[in-house]
Amino acid sequence: MNQFRKMSRFRFCLAPCICLILLVSMSILASSCQTPDVPLEPQPSAASSFGAMQNSLFSTTCATSGCHDARTKTAGLDLSTLDAAYQNLVNATPTNPNARLDGLVRVRPNKPDESLLLIKLDSSRLHRSDGYGSLMPLGSRGLAASQLEFIRRWILAGAPKAGLVADTLLLLVPPSDEVLALVPPAQGVQLRVAPYTISPRRDREIFIAQTNQQDLAMTKFELVQRDRSHHFILYGFSQHTPATQLPRLGVTRDLYDSLGRFNPESYRGMNYRDFLAGAQSKTATIEFPEGMAVRIPRGMVFDLNSHYSNGLHQPIAGEVLFNIHTTAPERVRQWIKPLSLSNLAINLPAKCETTIEQTFLVGQTVVLGLNAFASDTLVRVIALTSHAHQLMTRFVVQIVGGARNGEIVYSATNWQNPPIIFFREPIVLRRGEGLKSICTWNNTTDQTVTFGFTTSDEMHIVYGYYY
Repeated sequence: MNQFRKMSRFRFCLAPCICLILLVSMSILASSCQTPDVPLEPQPSAASSFGAMQNSLFSTTCATSGCHDARTKTAGLDLSTLDAAYQNLVNATPTNPNARLDGLVRVRPNKPDESLLLIKLDSSRLHRSDGYGSLMPLGSRGLAASQLEFIRRWILAGAPKAGLVADTLLLLVPPSDEVLALVPPAQGVQLRVAPYTISPRRDREIFIAQTNQQDLAMTKFELVQRDRSHHFILYGFSQHTPATQLPRLGVTRDLYDSLGRFNPESYRGMNYRDFLAGAQSKTATIEFPEGMAVRIPRGMVFDLNSHYSNGLHQPIAGEVLFNIHTTAPERVRQWIKPLSLSNLAINLPAKCETTIEQTFLVGQTVVLGLNAFASDTLVRVIALTSHAHQLMTRFVVQIVGGARNGEIVYSATNWQNPPIIFFREPIVLRRGEGLKSICTWNNTTDQTVTFGFTTSDEMHIVYGYYY
């Protein structure tokens, strides 16, 4: 099997929640039996330290749409209510294998250093070598030092459900505008999606077209974007695009209008547009192997695609800043092309786990989707990544045909920040051979989910680079 290196790592959320069935059953039993001499267990309230933490942190930062809310329960963790959060945190065993092996629980009363919650929220405590996953909140601004100190004091005091054991003033962090900063490339260009507003409890996806002003040999792509971005993709219209299919330059095109209706004009010319680069994480860097570059001709019309999902109860701002690093064309030994393999045939029944496979062969088209290999006879794949939405639990890519038939070359288990894998040796595919993408979703909702553009819809796409 080919050896590979990961340019970005998997991100893991906190471990799954504990089932509340037993708690509900006990409540029903208590209501039918009179036991006045048994004192009721104290419940957290807004006047308690835990209640203040729930209101100020969990409800606004963690239990947002697409994360640890009651519907999505990313990684099975529900932090949407006082009771659910306490049940799922205090003395709860994490599912992260490294954390379990190290004897951690999500919150161990009196012991902050053994509490995974605090470790996952504090960048000074979380180390990549520990294997506990990524810093939380995922893709959002980290907690302030005073907020972390509040959590530490609460745990140190026994992590009680009721009572004031930490100064709630520690939770009051004055609001500030996030400022994006990215050093411009020594050689190349820096581009920007200017700040725009995303309404409360809404998705917003926009496109902005602009003309590339110079010939570029892209060797590296890097970006930084504001909190709560779902993705940013840089597209480019091919030179064969009819003028009637090109969007107006500099105009912000919303994929959906204010009433949630799809705007087909925003997707004009999609059949002539190629993926160039992109990322889902707040920061990202994609650097090609030495001597390789993507050719971007002067005059190409870029389409800057930014998508934000705002689960909060107040508006937020979206913004993207990105660099295209370049080299002199004579230094390029191998020109590479972006790879896009998509499957639109997605139908996920409610309350059901579904696995869908799609094969993309060299020299063949697909019925519902896009196969970048359709016009080729021989390809060499150098990098792969994936794109799906919040119901995805596993995304696998394997080789079809040839001596390596069936070999898995890519795997992801986190939809929010899938890795991009660069192979030390290219995957060589000839006519009739190809790649098969196998995606598994767990539709925990009450509705059938199909292909679509919002985070409550689903996608099944393989991106990458080849020549």
